[in-house]
Amino acid sequence: MHLVGSLPQFHDAEQALAWQVHELSGRVRRLTGGETGDRSRWIVPIVQRLAGQPVLRRTRSGEWSGYDDVDRFALRRGRRLLPQHLDLRIAQNAEEELRVLSGLQHPATPDLPLQVCVPGHLDVALFAFGLVAVPRTAGAVRRALGREIAATFARAGRAVVFQLELPAELVALAAAPAPLRGALARVLARPVLRQVAEAPAGTRFGVHLCLGDLGHRALRQLTSTAPLVCLTAALVRAWPAGRSLEFVHLPLSGGEAPPPVDPAFHAPLRALRGLVPEHVQLVAGLVHEEQAEQDQDRVLAVVEEVLGRRVDVATSCGLGRRSPAAAAAAVRASLRLLDR
Repeated sequence: MHLVGSLPQFHDAEQALAWQVHELSGRVRRLTGGETGDRSRWIVPIVQRLAGQPVLRRTRSGEWSGYDDVDRFALRRGRRLLPQHLDLRIAQNAEEELRVLSGLQHPATPDLPLQVCVPGHLDVALFAFGLVAVPRTAGAVRRALGREIAATFARAGRAVVFQLELPAELVALAAAPAPLRGALARVLARPVLRQVAEAPAGTRFGVHLCLGDLGHRALRQLTSTAPLVCLTAALVRAWPAGRSLEFVHLPLSGGEAPPPVDPAFHAPLRALRGLVPEHVQLVAGLVHEEQAEQDQDRVLAVVEEVLGRRVDVATSCGLGRRSPAAAAAAVRASLRLLDR
């Protein structure tokens, strides 16, 4: 079972990690601190902390109730965004979670590492500054994220795995005409691969493809798994040497929608056979606590038949946009699939 990140059924990282090391022993490959508190809102706190930067001015205030209700900032005339202007706190949070695991007498190890979630640089730039400003801001965001990755790796080495979260790239591909997807996927993958290449040699990564989950609503739903295949292929084929790719998480639906049962929807996944190495785990983001059990079983069977391999299971995104009760139900649904 892959835990994408946020676990709202827990109050803090200690509770979330204690539950995993004691109750999920042998069921998970990586541990997550649960992104409790404000971190359950993904990049919202990062964007809101920009209000304290004198190089920026606020152009819009939002409640983050939906994708059009967000905070937005702009660079002041004559100023430019630098990595130090972004208060990301990724390394700080990882340090705290590593201490918690040590205190639980279960320190993170290469065999059971801490998963550190890293938002995509494009998502941070888009939400914080808008599409027009992406060329002026995305590079600084990427470099700021790189500093956090390097600092965490210096502390923990191979006892951490960085999960790169890529909603903007997948949503863009899902919206693109099918004939253009291959070329667009390579363009979108390029800065992600640069982020990986700039990390210290030996850094471990996973990729969480995502359709967005703000307010438990996806930015866009898939009509087939073809966009997942295009982006995965672009990343795998050009993955930088010396930095391991541990897993790719494939969301088979978004937000509150359950995954389709129709085999035709999943048929494009067949193209990943022979492309994704066996040592790279494929994680099917199909778990949905409101879908009938027989339909969940059917989706999993179809996906594994098309891919020609066993998959790990997960929800389509983190659980932070669910209620604690719904999050706990999603975990139970995951465990049932493991025990089927």
